[in-house]
Amino acid sequence: MSRSSTRRGRAPANNSDVLAMFRLVYSGEGATEPLVDDFSLTIEQKWQLLFDRHWRSLAPSSQTKWLVYLRKWKKWIDDHPEQPEGYLVFPSSKVSAFLSHILADCTASSSKDPHGAVKSARKALRHLRACQAGMPDDEAKFPSQPYIAGVTSRAKAATAEARQCEEADPSCSASTLSNEEYASLLDAAMRFPDKQVGLCVAAMVSCGLAAGFRSDDLQDTRYFMELICSVPAEPLPMQILALASNAGKANQDAQMTYAALANHRQPHLDCLAYLSQLVLYQINVSKLPLLALIYQNNMSWRSYRMFFRDPSMATSKQTYYDLSTMLMKVAATMPDTLVKTKVMHLMRCSGTVSLAAAACSIDVLRVWGRWVRSEGVVGKSYLPKSPLSALPATGVLAGFGNNFMTNHAFGRGTVAVPVKWIDSLVPHARVILQAVRLRNRTRTGKADFSGQHCVESTLYLAETFWQSSPFMLQRYGLGWWALQLPAVCFIVGSSSFRQFEQQVSMNA
Repeated sequence: MSRSSTRRGRAPANNSDVLAMFRLVYSGEGATEPLVDDFSLTIEQKWQLLFDRHWRSLAPSSQTKWLVYLRKWKKWIDDHPEQPEGYLVFPSSKVSAFLSHILADCTASSSKDPHGAVKSARKALRHLRACQAGMPDDEAKFPSQPYIAGVTSRAKAATAEARQCEEADPSCSASTLSNEEYASLLDAAMRFPDKQVGLCVAAMVSCGLAAGFRSDDLQDTRYFMELICSVPAEPLPMQILALASNAGKANQDAQMTYAALANHRQPHLDCLAYLSQLVLYQINVSKLPLLALIYQNNMSWRSYRMFFRDPSMATSKQTYYDLSTMLMKVAATMPDTLVKTKVMHLMRCSGTVSLAAAACSIDVLRVWGRWVRSEGVVGKSYLPKSPLSALPATGVLAGFGNNFMTNHAFGRGTVAVPVKWIDSLVPHARVILQAVRLRNRTRTGKADFSGQHCVESTLYLAETFWQSSPFMLQRYGLGWWALQLPAVCFIVGSSSFRQFEQQVSMNA
């Protein structure tokens, strides 16, 4: 995968010298008192309140982005000692000169979005300026100052010119995946030599598209799964598996929100099939002690992430770089080069466009994409707490169209999977489930209903695994990772599996 835009910078690990700029104080003409009007607080306490509000409250991904531009600000000031007031974001003429420098750099590097860079630099300086005490009141809204507004106008014009040049990519699909590209990317992931990376990308891409996940959602997705209900669709009820999360850049108050996933009509696009491949690989091959910890009533199981590059990283939040690197490595093995302007936002963009193409209403789109949080108490406190809030979007993205309630012909879901086959993938899971249910009901230990839901969901994913297994065998043959499991090899070679395979084919 290549990108037509410049790759984002990465802030250095040690930013103490940059963060020291937040403590600077302006004492020149027109200096003011800190905006925290409380005489019982010391100067240090007032500054700390401002720093907490304007910097520490930002999402880590936002801090990383702004730190890149703040470091550029520091370097530019170091290179121009003649500028007044040092690292203080004052006066506006100095800020304008710095933004003009950013614009010149973008023009020299043939950037397609100079305005985006200038806007980001300006926002970074606003956060810095808000913490620098004593700034004159007349400079409080410095983006509207004539000097700065002039640079912004020039940046907009430069962006328009860059996008209209002959080299600009006119493709309307530069930020989305077509059905063919989506299927090809999933194939490349399943065939990728490093199975942990390949299976992670397949599940990440398919679930990200179905649930509209942002990058920061995927970076912190944990094993909070819940098989919530059977939607009474016809001719077969639709099983909904929800992924819960209280993380993400757009979830500053850390409320638990839910994304619904359903089996796709076509097996090669089924997000739950790919999720089952990843989960069962991590349990059987990577030896994630997920179920054992739940059985032991050890809450440390909640620290395990779903998407990670290496098992040693399983209990840590992943970085944008970790996940995007895996995705780009897999995309590089596709038969046709995938040229996109997005990487980790590609799935969310693709899901949005797919829903719009299926004539989903704007209201459904906003609930599905969790853009509805700005709509008062309903959007903040009610709709995000149920994955069924965007059920029409779930039905459409599962391939059953807007009339999925009367058209849920999920054929392979009608074929019963032998219990022994499921148990071969997750031994003792049923015993663990019974023990956890009993513990939760009798309160003989610390209640862990999330652990109970996780075990129930894992059993359902094991069933989904077998329902999609004929497709996996047909598509990937001996390259299918599951054949390294003795139990799977034994079952696949049996006559009962051949009968099962025929039934699945007949009901496809």
